[in-house]
Amino acid sequence: MSRADVALRVALLPVVMLAGVMLYGQAVIVATKLMPVPETGPLTIAVQISQGFLAATLNAALACYPLARLYGRAATGVAALIALAVAAGALHGSGDEADATALLLRGWALLCCVVLLMGGTWLVARRRLAGASAR
Repeated sequence: MSRADVALRVALLPVVMLAGVMLYGQAVIVATKLMPVPETGPLTIAVQISQGFLAATLNAALACYPLARLYGRAATGVAALIALAVAAGALHGSGDEADATALLLRGWALLCCVVLLMGGTWLVARRRLAGASAR
């Protein structure tokens, strides 16, 4: 890898992180539209849990391959930075007025985001490196 490639990847890091955070925000909106929360009933919390998992899955599905292609072995670290930025943004919005259920649901969504984004990126990067070494 040349110095120009490394410099380009480092220069693109803020753009990639912003795109990752914005992608997660859009995934949350899509998950909310696909699975509307009922006003009352026993399924309210189950739907909210599923929304967090669906948003994290959409985010990971759309971000893992481009991250692995652009950053190679360092893709998991970049995914960790994106997950950290998403967590910081989500935790910044949580105030003292949030009840225990809202905090639990937010924590679940963040855990799903971190695990799926980092795990998926790690798997894709590993598979790409294994495929490149087999050629």
